Amino acid sequence: MATPQEICTVTANGQKYDIWETVEVSRVYPVVMDHAMLTVSEISTAGGAGFSNLKLAPGDEAEITLGGVVAITGSVYLRQAAYDSTTHAVQIGIASQVEAIVRTTVDGVPGQYLNQNLQQIASACFGKVGVKFSIRGAPEGADLVFPRISETIGQSRFAFVEQLCRLRNLHMIDDGKGGVAAFRGPQGDAAPLQEGVNILKARVMLKVSESSVNIKGVSQFYHQGSQGAGTTAKGTTPLPFQPHPPGNLDFIAPNAADKPSLQMNVNHVVDANAYSSVDGLVTVQGWFVASGDLWMNYVGSSVTVNSPMLVPSGSMKFMIRGVIHRQSSAEGSTTDILITNQNGLGNSERVEGANPTP
Repeated sequence: MATPQEICTVTANGQKYDIWETVEVSRVYPVVMDHAMLTVSEISTAGGAGFSNLKLAPGDEAEITLGGVVAITGSVYLRQAAYDSTTHAVQIGIASQVEAIVRTTVDGVPGQYLNQNLQQIASACFGKVGVKFSIRGAPEGADLVFPRISETIGQSRFAFVEQLCRLRNLHMIDDGKGGVAAFRGPQGDAAPLQEGVNILKARVMLKVSESSVNIKGVSQFYHQGSQGAGTTAKGTTPLPFQPHPPGNLDFIAPNAADKPSLQMNVNHVVDANAYSSVDGLVTVQGWFVASGDLWMNYVGSSVTVNSPMLVPSGSMKFMIRGVIHRQSSAEGSTTDILITNQNGLGNSERVEGANPTP
């Protein structure tokens, strides 16, 4: 029998549904929206709606709580029901409000933004479908203006803003409050993951086979008053182990209007290389950290894994790129913590020319 701290409740249309056969609630980069998949094959407890009354349908607004803490506010996008003479089941898919920026495109008459920064442009674009945009902290160069940026017909709102985030070396995730948060680098620290203490099971892969160490970007942007096409910027990928030979990657950054934008675009590619060098998953019991907060609110945080079985040095710092809260009759309530290179979503590197001296 689940404890009150292990109950997943879905509230929709004034009804509560609180007994599920399986639960999966996730926040995982680079998917920008939170997501849940739930299945039920038995009736809910007294006070909840019975199986025959499980009328959730695509488009219904819904709120998911885990142990009484709100995890997702969004809507049902999937309902799949099946039955035969001995069994019957329903599967429900729920996505957060942020899903609107993925399934909608920019307006039929594309907008053009002159001398505006990322916060202004993204707020205007996402705001038209009720999604807020914010930038966590004060990443260097994030407030630089774009001289001229135009939307493209058929481009999703997410894709339009994501290309601008690359030029500011920012990464987007669901903020858990109906909006999108952009960030660069670790957003605090999570409690250590310790072999023999809180790690139930784990796997960690370290590799450099797809990584290039030396990165160079070349701008093709032309705008009156800009530094012009042909401007270059360089970066070096921070890897846990160095490949031999180190390799190089040159690429074109067509929308980089100035040296700081180009450098941040290069740094974004550097991050992508670092990101691909580590892939790990650590499973812990329950859904909460010691403070009582859900693990999913620590996506983007640093975490130290202490485990001689997983890493050669016995202890290594990573970044949490995703969290999946699960529940099933077989394994109870668990959390999968997905980890990547500690620099895989940026760091506090300086950006040349981002804050020029007057």
